[in-house]
Amino acid sequence: MFQHQVEAERYAETHKRFLLGDEQGLGKTLQVINIASKYKQPNTHCLIICGVNGLKYNWYEEVYKHSDEEAHILGQKMTKNGLRIGSNKDKLADLECIDDLPYFIITNIETLRYKVKTGNKVRQGRKIVDETLYPITAKLQALCREGKIIIIAADECHKMKNSSSEQGEQLLRLSADREIAMTGTPMMNSPLDLYIILKWLGYEDHSFYQFKFHFCRLGGYGGHEVVGYKNLYQLQEVLDTMMLRRLKNEVLDLPEKVYKNEYVELLDKQKTVYADVYRAVKNEIDLIISSPNPLSRLIRLRQATGYTGILSSKVKESAKLNRLGEIVKDIIESGEKCVIFSNWTQMTDVIQETLKKYKPLVITGNTADADRPKLIAKFQNDPEYKVMIGTIGALGTGVTLTAANNVIFYDHPWSMAIYEQAVDRCHRIGQKNSITVYNLITKDTIDERVWTIVKEKGELSDAVIDKESTVAYLLS
Repeated sequence: MFQHQVEAERYAETHKRFLLGDEQGLGKTLQVINIASKYKQPNTHCLIICGVNGLKYNWYEEVYKHSDEEAHILGQKMTKNGLRIGSNKDKLADLECIDDLPYFIITNIETLRYKVKTGNKVRQGRKIVDETLYPITAKLQALCREGKIIIIAADECHKMKNSSSEQGEQLLRLSADREIAMTGTPMMNSPLDLYIILKWLGYEDHSFYQFKFHFCRLGGYGGHEVVGYKNLYQLQEVLDTMMLRRLKNEVLDLPEKVYKNEYVELLDKQKTVYADVYRAVKNEIDLIISSPNPLSRLIRLRQATGYTGILSSKVKESAKLNRLGEIVKDIIESGEKCVIFSNWTQMTDVIQETLKKYKPLVITGNTADADRPKLIAKFQNDPEYKVMIGTIGALGTGVTLTAANNVIFYDHPWSMAIYEQAVDRCHRIGQKNSITVYNLITKDTIDERVWTIVKEKGELSDAVIDKESTVAYLLS
């Protein structure tokens, strides 16, 4: 066990509720398993709530690998095709028989959204509405009060940041003797991301609107838009009392990361498609700027740099795709493995077809949760499989891919935090080789603008605050 993992157990001795904010790759899952195992009592349970659905299976395997305890995913059924998850009613039935379950109980945050209407009417403010109950949350509340659930760990808790969402509201209803929030990126976009974490752990008593008013500078239309931040030193003071955060370069002697920008130029026919899309986008500029999420309106332009066949039935070419094939060929001929990321399933489908001779493994939002651990195990352990392709959303968090020491970004996420989080699937405990990170960038296109802003500002969500200038730069 590494020294920083021992320190986490010591920290838990003096903090019943805390944020484990270690950088990606430092083994937060193992640390929580050790802490939970240490505080186990007869007839009690530790509840793991996953902010990313696919992590259920990762936790399930990690418990068996790193402890003498057993694990159960709520609603799980063993079928001839392997482990499958049943309905919300199956999950509730499991909780009704909690004494028959092992110590570690695992579920995803969406489970808390399960609701039923009673048929009764209740007053909500000035309105009369149908009464809605959340039976799984209610049962978990009862089990916490009864001392059956003594520890709750919320993994990838930054995904649960919206306190006004159903799942956010239901998480705030759960309280156990010990609570651990987990994330490698405590503030991905803004200080507001911390609100639900602080509230759930008991370090914030104010409403979200009071919290926002205290830490944000408001302006823009109607004076309600966030245009800056203030009093951040107070937020840091709170974090200093309840967050345990270590960086990899502080506690591990990991190999270095080498970044390589691979620039390509649009092919002739690709230039025509890009120009057509560019003109269409420019014609909608006022609509884009007034949009709540202007970045989403630029996806077509970004996809045109990736593969024109997504947008055109006649022109199907890509300079990026050609260069990707060359890079992957060199990697495989060197006897190494690689992981390829894209934002979109449409693009991973194209990449998979292009690289089919290498028998690539693929994980996207369309991949069944139960199949993901099998695919990752193949990639990690079987020398026959040298290429893993995935969307950043599905493959960029919560998994270990240290069999690869090459990471390729076919296109980039909006956030540097998400980008580095994806890189750290390979650059983590267990990695013995230096990591080469390839950034595929199409010259004189929106690709360059996206990469520049992500590097310099770390976050393209600035477009929400300063829409006009950011969109203008992206289209320059």
